[in-house]
Amino acid sequence: MPCSLFIPDFKRCFVATGEPRLPALERLVARAARHKTSSAAEFLAPFFGLSPEQIAPAPFMHLGDSGKSDRAYRLCADFVHLAADRDQLVFMPGSLLEALPEELAGLATTFNSLFGAEGWSLELMPQGRTYLRCPGPLDVITTELDAMSGQPVFDHMPSGSDAARLKQLMNESQMLFHTHPVNRAREEVARPLINSLWLWGGGMLPAKAGASPMRVFSDLPLVRGLAAWAGKDTGIPNRNVIWEPGDFFALGLNDPRTLNRDWFGPLLQGLQHGNIEHLQLYLGGLGSFELGTAESHRFWRRGKPLVYP
Repeated sequence: MPCSLFIPDFKRCFVATGEPRLPALERLVARAARHKTSSAAEFLAPFFGLSPEQIAPAPFMHLGDSGKSDRAYRLCADFVHLAADRDQLVFMPGSLLEALPEELAGLATTFNSLFGAEGWSLELMPQGRTYLRCPGPLDVITTELDAMSGQPVFDHMPSGSDAARLKQLMNESQMLFHTHPVNRAREEVARPLINSLWLWGGGMLPAKAGASPMRVFSDLPLVRGLAAWAGKDTGIPNRNVIWEPGDFFALGLNDPRTLNRDWFGPLLQGLQHGNIEHLQLYLGGLGSFELGTAESHRFWRRGKPLVYP
């Protein structure tokens, strides 16, 4: 059984750090079979006995964060600052707002008191993420906030038969937040307002658990949720773990040079020494790759700067 390493935000991290040279990864990529670039869901689905369409981020991430499994329909709910820029709207993501937990709790409490009777409820997690529990399933197509960098908001508003319902909720939450005491206090000290919610990744947990890798190590809520749904405990990713056939490692954002030193280099050595016989590698934005011990010795395939498909 192959070992697998899953890094969904690799390209974003790689670009943000200036696209450094990564010798070990370049050799791995040069010697591996490169598969057609797939989405994260397409890569994950076979490991957990699902179709890609069944891997909706919100319900699995909520399970990974909360440990609670139910059949509610949920969306990821990102607090953002929405501002006009010439003839379009743009976002300042929550990561730049430096919002205090008590500020978000205040906004969520007011939201829930107004919309709770209709079945909408914001759920704040200790890890800093927020989910919207909905009164029922929604037929909507949404866009993850991270995929909208520098793009007009109107081009990525929800679509589908229930889109109008969701847009109305987003518009009403903007009006609610605009005059909220939290934002009046932020305005007094010249801090950007937390004046909108961006909703994405909606879905429900599948009714029946499927397959799972032999062991799962991850700090990603999506993968932790998939493992919990399949009845697996999740270990903390540790570069010193002795890899066993079928192991599945999933990593969040990290400095690519650190990844090269602590993960890609040891993986290449493990393949060449026969400690790892078969490796599947998913690098978000770059592609998915596969190689075994024999392929890892293709020394004539020299590493080159990474190229996006």
